[in-house]
Amino acid sequence: MKIPARKSRKDYYTAVVWLALIGTLIFRIPLGRIIGDKGIACFGLSNEIYLAVAGAFSFGLSEAAAAHVRYRVRRSQFKSAGKVLGNALCIGGAIGLILSFAAGVGGQKIAEKVFHAPLAAMSVGVMAPAMFFFVLTGVFRGYFQGNGSKLPAMHSEILHVVFLFLGGLSGASILHKYGQKVSALLQNDDYAAAYGAMGASLGLLAASVFCFLHVLILYFIFRRNMNKQGSRELQKTQDSGIRILYTLIGTETVYGLYYLCFHILPLLDQYLLFVSDKEQSTFAAWWGAYYGRCLVVTGIVCGVMQMVCLAPVKRIAAGMERGDQLLAKEKLGVLIHQCAVISMPAAAFVAVLAESILDLLFKGNNHQTAIWVQIWCPAIILQIFASVFMEIFLYGRKVKIAVSIGAIALALHGGCAFLLLKTVKAGMLAIVIAVILFYGTAAVLGFLAVSRLYQYRQEWIRTFGVTFLSSAVAALAALLLNKVLTPLAGAAISLVICILMGATIYMVLLVVLRAFESGELEEMAGGRLLILLAELLHFSIE
Repeated sequence: MKIPARKSRKDYYTAVVWLALIGTLIFRIPLGRIIGDKGIACFGLSNEIYLAVAGAFSFGLSEAAAAHVRYRVRRSQFKSAGKVLGNALCIGGAIGLILSFAAGVGGQKIAEKVFHAPLAAMSVGVMAPAMFFFVLTGVFRGYFQGNGSKLPAMHSEILHVVFLFLGGLSGASILHKYGQKVSALLQNDDYAAAYGAMGASLGLLAASVFCFLHVLILYFIFRRNMNKQGSRELQKTQDSGIRILYTLIGTETVYGLYYLCFHILPLLDQYLLFVSDKEQSTFAAWWGAYYGRCLVVTGIVCGVMQMVCLAPVKRIAAGMERGDQLLAKEKLGVLIHQCAVISMPAAAFVAVLAESILDLLFKGNNHQTAIWVQIWCPAIILQIFASVFMEIFLYGRKVKIAVSIGAIALALHGGCAFLLLKTVKAGMLAIVIAVILFYGTAAVLGFLAVSRLYQYRQEWIRTFGVTFLSSAVAALAALLLNKVLTPLAGAAISLVICILMGATIYMVLLVVLRAFESGELEEMAGGRLLILLAELLHFSIE
């Protein structure tokens, strides 16, 4: 009697991580309705310091702890695994205290002197203690993952989103009302936005504290079992504390640099924009619209696609490690084709329906933001491919290659944005172009590195040519249909109909133009739907 195979928790964990990321982006939609674009700009500074700076140390220590604990647990070195946790907590605690102290005491100078956004200082100051708890939570997550359990990390991700919504929205609403009184007294409307951003930062603080308490309670619950395992360990198998500390710092540094290269863009872009000119009020409104609207729409689209596209990466990397290079290269080709099939129409539909999507989600005039979204859309495609290649390097234990690519892309991004802001005075357009350059550089260098390491050769016509043509035709049809239906049925109904009709036209064109080789569709997500469509149209998949 065969027992049906269950889906691994790894798949659920990956899905939960991306859903949590999408949740943090959705959080900015109601937040923007409460505190406005300038409030979002103030909150964005504290949020990005929290995510980029503290997140780099949290991610680095999490991955380092997971790797070193896993190595020792597999060899029954339970006491050494406990030493890894102790050393990681010491490192994380010290780093977290330094970051929290720097943000708490120097928040005013950081906001005013560095980022030229003095009203964001209150938001940064409220967020400061959250960095300490965020870093330590990352250590415990890594420890549990090293012991083979991803459930604590899954629950932690969910709790973070829940308390971010509860604490952030309630705090923003209460303090924004108080800020309106301060604004009326001082005759400056910006104080209402600043106080609202400070209230939103309470959500970061609440989420970090409760997530830390959650993993700490779980640790004390399971510590007795861990101590029993450690009592059976032979003394000769233990590693010294100094050696563990040294290896932890080295591993954490590499992973932290990787995280920083690919997550510091919004913080760097806000700095470059605000120091480029003295018109801070205008830039605050621009940045709030970009951070709270443009990045939300494109980020949600990218997050949904990455949930699908990144799932097969681990199997490809595992095949390379086993020496089954031929099968791994075949799966890599299918994955790249799948990324193209998913990302190209998504970018095309977002580009032609940008203003309708923004009007449905956000109040106010979205015309300028829609232009930014449309120009940003090529980065949707490039980001998916860059993410896939970087994940291949991570699973293949070639993190230094990913760090090198990220550093090169980041340097080009910063240089491009700085030149366009200083010489051409391009404003937000300079930031958008620089973002496209960043992901384009990462995608191209990642593809070249993967092709060289794994002797992979790309098929271009079916993968990109036919897909691009089908996406363009389907997007044009959706655009024309949207122009006709919006005055008759409204934005929401028109948007749903246009997306469904555009997707149908796109899939029919893929089948008619024979965009897939034999066997590819069975490997792809959603491939069965295209096989069924081909049967209905009486087209054979060669």
